[in-house]
Amino acid sequence: MLLIADGNTLTQCKWILSVTDCIDSSPIETRNGIIEMAISQISEYLEGNRKLFNIPLRLEGTEFRMKVWNEMRRIPYGETITYKELASRIGSPDACRAVANACGANPFPILIPCHRVVASGGKTGGYTGGLDIKLALLEIEKQNAYQ
Repeated sequence: MLLIADGNTLTQCKWILSVTDCIDSSPIETRNGIIEMAISQISEYLEGNRKLFNIPLRLEGTEFRMKVWNEMRRIPYGETITYKELASRIGSPDACRAVANACGANPFPILIPCHRVVASGGKTGGYTGGLDIKLALLEIEKQNAYQ
């Protein structure tokens, strides 16, 4: 996972799926306080010891994406909702595909839990980190939801 910060705000958190994902024209900053906080909190989450994050994020996107991302933050740990339900919650019940696209554009996977959004009919749906990672994150939450 690549974490990018600007001062005291995390600006991006993305999966590194190949070497080309690391190539960026902007300078790479070494660890700072916000990066250390993010590493610590994500590690605690992956170990099943954290359910909420309090990392300052710089969230930028279209009005629609912001609605989707903010609503995803309201999905409780250990629970899932469908793309259709998420679309309804933001007042756009016919925008399932656009909701799925906004999930795919989420700049903060794990921190904004797009892995908790699934397809209708019990299908997993997609995930930018890959379906194996999505299933692993859902399993971590399933195992630790009631602790």
